[in-house]
Amino acid sequence: MESNKVEFKIPKIEELDYRRKLLADKETMSYNIGYGEADETGCIEFKENHWEDWFSRWINNIPEKYYAYIISSDENIPVGEVALRYVSEKNSYCINIIIEAQHRGKGFSEQALRLLIKVAFNELGADKVFDDFPSSRITAEKVFKKVGFKRVSNDIVELTKQDYLSKGQDII
Repeated sequence: MESNKVEFKIPKIEELDYRRKLLADKETMSYNIGYGEADETGCIEFKENHWEDWFSRWINNIPEKYYAYIISSDENIPVGEVALRYVSEKNSYCINIIIEAQHRGKGFSEQALRLLIKVAFNELGADKVFDDFPSSRITAEKVFKKVGFKRVSNDIVELTKQDYLSKGQDII
C-alpha cells in the first residue's frame, strides 16, 4: 500500500462542486447505503441552491464544526473530505472521512485521520473524538485501530486525547 501525504484545504463556496461530485459517486458512497439522507445507492444529493446554507453552517464555524477537502500533496488534487462536528450529548467530536473510490487503498485515509485528530485536539480543544460505524466495515475498522481508536460499542470507536498522547503521539 502506498503512503501519500495529505493536507487539508477549506473550500470556498464556488469550490463545492467537488463535494457534490463526491457525494453523488455510487462507488464512493456505497458504504452509506441505509444511513440518514442517503438514497438507495448511498449517495446524497447536494444541490447548488443549498450550498450557501450548508457553507454558512460548516465553514468557519469553529469550534462547533470543521470541514475541509483532503488534498494529495503529491498531485495537488482533492481525494476526499473530512469533517468534525461537536456532539454535546457525548461531549466529543464526531469524525467523518470520505475518500473518493478511485483514490482508496493508497494510504490517504490513515494520513487524513491522523491530521484530523491533530485538528480536533489542537485547534478545537477536543478531549475525545469518535466515529459511528459498524465493525463489519473492515477497512475503516483497521485504519481507526491503527491510529489508536478503541471500539466501545457495536457502532462506536473512540480516541481520547489522553490515550493518544500516552502512545507518544504528537499533536502539535
